[in-house]
Amino acid sequence: MEATWVVTAPVARGIAVLERVQPEDQPYLLAPALSSRRNHPRRTAFPVLNSNTTNKDIAFLLSWITSYCSDHGRPDGIPLHRGRLPRLTTRQFRRTLAWFIARRPSGTIARALQYRHQGIQMFEGYAGTSDSGFRDEVEAEEALARGQPLVEVGADADRPTLTGPAGAEARLAELARHTLFDGQFVTDEARLRRIVARHDPHVYPGTFVTCVYNPDRALCRTSADPGEHPAMADCQPLACRNTALTSANLQALTDHLTQLEKALADANHLAPYIRHRLQEQHRATAVFLARHDPESAE
Repeated sequence: MEATWVVTAPVARGIAVLERVQPEDQPYLLAPALSSRRNHPRRTAFPVLNSNTTNKDIAFLLSWITSYCSDHGRPDGIPLHRGRLPRLTTRQFRRTLAWFIARRPSGTIARALQYRHQGIQMFEGYAGTSDSGFRDEVEAEEALARGQPLVEVGADADRPTLTGPAGAEARLAELARHTLFDGQFVTDEARLRRIVARHDPHVYPGTFVTCVYNPDRALCRTSADPGEHPAMADCQPLACRNTALTSANLQALTDHLTQLEKALADANHLAPYIRHRLQEQHRATAVFLARHDPESAE
């Protein structure tokens, strides 16, 4: 069955390389190359590299790079771990991808593209029915990426009070109570994931706002699909009652307001529609800051 995939530039380059090393009559990209030491008749109807073979090839590549750098006096070889070459497997590469997706801006959109689906909702359905377990790994990394800074903020005795419509609802101190023992934070990642899953305050830090997620009033979700997490790509921060604000959020909004003012200073050179949209955004942002910035209220 044919399918059209939308991939990132590194993936496209990787596919192009695989196509070059395979003969034209080879239908599989991941079949052993003709020059490979692993290219030999197989007793299988699906002659492609499996996970075990790939792991062995990765180990062989690390060994080759180390030998090459040593023979040519290069300082950029593979760093040793406890006196030995690190043992890398395909699972670690997948966890690295999950880490990157969970911690990069618009990570949900990135993984939607990688899964050949341009719609986030389509990704949710595809990954949810997949047996690969990749969705679980990404969600675990997302929980860890949220939990680490939330625990630190919650345990800070001098932590600033969150402002905004949902500022009083962020139960960060409650989360810290379960992750702080004898003055020390939980550093074990697996344990922190379990604690966040059990005592999740449903707080999602962002650049401009911090979401205290309540599906009943979330503007990023529809009543037909409330969801367990906010859809950050559809966030309406100036209107949503799930919005909370840290001092960093307020500073980011203030900086954004300044950028809008600079753009509008030369408004005569802007197209009418763009000028109108910038003016509306400036007005809404200024009103929002005046309402929720403690310094503005004084």
